[in-house]
Amino acid sequence: MQISDISLPDADDSDQKTVKRLAAQTLADRACDMLDQAILNGELPPGTQFSEAELALRLGISRGPLREAISRLEGRRLVERVPHIGVRVVALSDWDISEIFAIREVMEGLACRLATLHMSDAELDELEACVEFRHVSAEPPATSPLHRKPHKWDFHSRVAQGSRNAQLIQYLCGDMYYLLRLYRARTGVTPMRADADDEHREILRAMRARDGELAERLMRQHVAGSRASLALSVDISRGDSPAAEAGGKPRMRRLNTRDGGWNNG
Repeated sequence: MQISDISLPDADDSDQKTVKRLAAQTLADRACDMLDQAILNGELPPGTQFSEAELALRLGISRGPLREAISRLEGRRLVERVPHIGVRVVALSDWDISEIFAIREVMEGLACRLATLHMSDAELDELEACVEFRHVSAEPPATSPLHRKPHKWDFHSRVAQGSRNAQLIQYLCGDMYYLLRLYRARTGVTPMRADADDEHREILRAMRARDGELAERLMRQHVAGSRASLALSVDISRGDSPAAEAGGKPRMRRLNTRDGGWNNG
């Protein structure tokens, strides 16, 4: 992957400084998008570590825009800075996922009840279209107009947005959303549960009937079923403790800058 240099037009000092800031911002945007996709698609697996210097070399950009891109990824909790090591792709444990799903069950249930009250019939029609996306990875097919716009087609994201609750939207479509996609990258591409589509349709029927209590209950059952299907080694819902988790974090991987791909051998 290569980020091309941005050529700057002739301008006076003031304009030139503005253009340079915009150029750096554009580089940061592009670097962030590239790294985001590489992490969430599994090209940079959990545990991969790299220094800013080698990553800047790999992307062909300066340290300034790279630091901005990394800061954004830190905000999404996709990477973390480790003293004396550099930057590392976050590795989620089964306990981490168990905690996320416990919170998700409650918050998505609430979001669904609120969305039942607030979403218009037209919005519910759009939600029904989302139900028909039988996705098998973090993204729709590259040929889809919704490629790299998962918030537009993801059933759960649309329900959260329909809640009209800014705090729920920020968490469910922000932090939690990226962490769940990171978990998909950790576990590889797997199809949805066989009955997930039917559960989505059942939730939608309750929403169309404007039965918020039923919609909330069905959503919570749906999320709990998703957690159960993961067969986690530890699960907060069973009364387990973090110390009971077997195994350890994925081994640390170094970013290989010597070839043209994301090589993590």
